Amino acid sequence: MKYINLLIIVILFFSSGFSEEYPADEYLKVVTIFTNDIHGGIDRREAGFINPDFPPMLGGGAAAGRYIRQERAKAEKQGWGFLLLDAGDIYQGTPVGTKTKGEAVIEYMNSVGYDALSVGNHDFDNGWHNLKHLSEMANFPFLASNLFSKTTGEIVDFVKPYIIKEIQGIKIGIIGTTLQSTPGMSFPEHVEGLDFRSEAEGIEKYIPILRNQGVNMIIVVTHAWLAYDPVEGYKEMLAREAEDENNTGYYSSSSAQEIAHNVSGIDVMFSGHVHHGIYAPWEDPVNHTLIFQNYANGSNLGHVNFYIHRKTGTLAGYDFVSDDGALFTLFEDDFFPDTVIASKIAKQVKKAEAGFDEIIGTSTGPITRSGSGESPMGDLVVDAMRSISQADIAFSNFGGVRADLPAGAITPRQIFSVMPFGNRIVVMNVTGKFLRDLVEDRVSGNSRGMLISGAEIIIDRSKPNGSRVKSFRIGGKAIDDNKEYTLAVTDYLAEGNSGYERLTEISPDRVNYSGVLLRQALIDYISQNSPIVPKTDGRWQEIGN
Repeated sequence: MKYINLLIIVILFFSSGFSEEYPADEYLKVVTIFTNDIHGGIDRREAGFINPDFPPMLGGGAAAGRYIRQERAKAEKQGWGFLLLDAGDIYQGTPVGTKTKGEAVIEYMNSVGYDALSVGNHDFDNGWHNLKHLSEMANFPFLASNLFSKTTGEIVDFVKPYIIKEIQGIKIGIIGTTLQSTPGMSFPEHVEGLDFRSEAEGIEKYIPILRNQGVNMIIVVTHAWLAYDPVEGYKEMLAREAEDENNTGYYSSSSAQEIAHNVSGIDVMFSGHVHHGIYAPWEDPVNHTLIFQNYANGSNLGHVNFYIHRKTGTLAGYDFVSDDGALFTLFEDDFFPDTVIASKIAKQVKKAEAGFDEIIGTSTGPITRSGSGESPMGDLVVDAMRSISQADIAFSNFGGVRADLPAGAITPRQIFSVMPFGNRIVVMNVTGKFLRDLVEDRVSGNSRGMLISGAEIIIDRSKPNGSRVKSFRIGGKAIDDNKEYTLAVTDYLAEGNSGYERLTEISPDRVNYSGVLLRQALIDYISQNSPIVPKTDGRWQEIGN
């Protein structure tokens, strides 16, 4: 993520607002701001991903709200259109989002005037009845053209398949989809009675319906994802489709790229799910659909201006307000928070974080960390990850553990000093061979290894790189290279950071972004297992040093 170039904004603010290529009498400018995977990130917080030691502050919903309101007012004054869209996973992951079951986030979204959101998989985390309640609270529609009732065979009554926004006589159709793969990432009771159909099926159905209503520009807002590397993702998609002897015309893997490639007639898509943003849109080489995707957790906003031909109602082009592209990070030094919004969010946060100085457990001795090998704190952290996720094995990095805990009483506030970054737990389905190769990556050269839970590993440092794993057992049994295991890591590592590049090779449909804060998992684990007896158990051993 990058700081937005404020000089560019100033220049554009005092300009006419139209490029010479798109004169106002021929083209309608539609300012479009987009978000995805907010995961409850409406409160202020430190940007530890920028600088762990001296993190700048992110303004959250108050900073985003001020920018949104300013841009909407500017658009109204200049006679432009304005859209504010979200691609799902709005609340699970922070205390204010999770403890209010999304109500605080909906109140915020109402206050800044969202036009629509598409439903994400984690929006079902408290069951579809809670999602229905949130949709009734919202002053804007929830979209999911592929979400049906098993009982009636009709689209469920708390979502709409599409909306039409008419701006100065030009009709823009906005279709939404949720993830077809949601049931595989949810508790059965949370999605009971729901039928999640193919994303492409819903979109294909409603494009001609919109066309018949005079719509010429089609936007799809979806929780489907864009690959980390769109070029490589596109190549892999083509290879998969070439191998599919029964190709039905679309690929049902919840990939935004595959939808854009196989469903014609989509002008623009806003996607999400993988928490990875792109500054310039991916354009499908065949259908020329533009795909935009933001980062996650309320740290960013996306902003793109579309230019629509007034006579035909068709999309003619787009531009950005930043020289970096469509995305910018909401640093408070650059984007001043709206005081009214900030006050409302602060009250919700205070209520959600009540008890942060209460005792959640005790320790019989100091719980210390280490920069390599095993440590009581390291073991505690990954054991908590594995417990909350019910994964077979958990890995983490040494740098993510930032403090020790003293003997005696433990409070949530102390846990925040141990886990200050707001990392969330991600669960991946991988093979034994993949796990073995990942460990080899982390012990090659002078690499220090990793924190582990659920396994016993012996490393022989005298061996050459790539063959240092002498013994690897999971659940007391030798690892099976061909068996599939569930691996819990943080979202920070899932993005390939700290030497975990191999994790980015995992197909998104084999990844579940739980939205659960690692520090909350640690709080719960300590509470359930108090008193904590600091110790190590030999799960990680090194020989041949």
